[in-house]
Amino acid sequence: MIILVRLLRIVLVTILCIVAFAALFEFLNAIPTHLSLSDHPQAGLTNPRGPLVFDALVRGVVFRAPGYLFNGTIPLLIVLAVTEWKSAKSWRWYLTIWIIAGLLATGFPITDPLRLSAALLASAATGCLYWLLAGKSAGDWLQAWRTREPNACRKLLNYAAYVVLAYLGYQLSGYLYYGGKLLWVSSGPDPDLGTPPFHVRFERDMTASKKVAMMDFPDPASCLKEADTDDLSTDRLKEMDWDRIDNTDEAEVCVFRLLGSYENLSFATDWFEAQGFYVHPHFSSARPYIESDGTQRVTGVHSIRKDGPKFPTTGIIRRAFRSIPYAMSVDATWSKDGKQLLWVKTGFSTL
Repeated sequence: MIILVRLLRIVLVTILCIVAFAALFEFLNAIPTHLSLSDHPQAGLTNPRGPLVFDALVRGVVFRAPGYLFNGTIPLLIVLAVTEWKSAKSWRWYLTIWIIAGLLATGFPITDPLRLSAALLASAATGCLYWLLAGKSAGDWLQAWRTREPNACRKLLNYAAYVVLAYLGYQLSGYLYYGGKLLWVSSGPDPDLGTPPFHVRFERDMTASKKVAMMDFPDPASCLKEADTDDLSTDRLKEMDWDRIDNTDEAEVCVFRLLGSYENLSFATDWFEAQGFYVHPHFSSARPYIESDGTQRVTGVHSIRKDGPKFPTTGIIRRAFRSIPYAMSVDATWSKDGKQLLWVKTGFSTL
């Protein structure tokens, strides 16, 4: 019972800290914008401080936190389980762990000093919060457990613990591998844009995870179901392998690789419908939405509530997190003449 109670405490505190990090990071990240608007009363903000606090916290908790929980809860629990096993009680351990986690979550924004400062401050505060709620008592339950007299039940639980640790170690290896790729693209030269050359609308959208996706899916063939990879015909380009997609960045890269391989946007509606998306007549190839700058946008919508998440296709827990939004949309924006795909953006609708 003591093990279950401690495990529950670690899980709940970890979730609380991830949500707190998301809210605090969004709040700190919004401060420079708030200060710039405060210097310009003509912006029309009657109470800029109120909107800053409320909007930033809402964005952090409602929009950022679910993604952080989905991608970060298991890796953090694995690392924190090790600190429990080693009875690590020093606040320095948890400060380091949460700073690394915060930098990974925000894509190592080393080129953006303000965003980097927000990530570091939010991570440090979250690390201190975890240490106060759980870290400084790490291993106390283990010491109490070890002083108990050995019995058959305890031995069975020990064996079960080794099995669980082995499984967590296997899962951790995947996260470490992915983390290594994030470090590589963050510290080294930018990866090749691939074929067709991948582009984003804003420079800030080119995150470390996006660069990893560009490396993993460098061309249309890498995004297709197994078959004759030399065949890139019109129909073949519709056979996107969603089983290989694990996150939004990979989805955007692959959609761009495949849609961008067509001659123009006239093929977009058929492509989206082949993936099971709904295309509204006013956002279709025949009648694309014309942006203020003249670019043309075609949008496909997928009902998560009705058909389940488009990705990932396996894993009960992973699909449960992806099922939180009720719909997913993919915006594909072409040039003014409709002959060149400029960028792809994925969005999710939540209640």
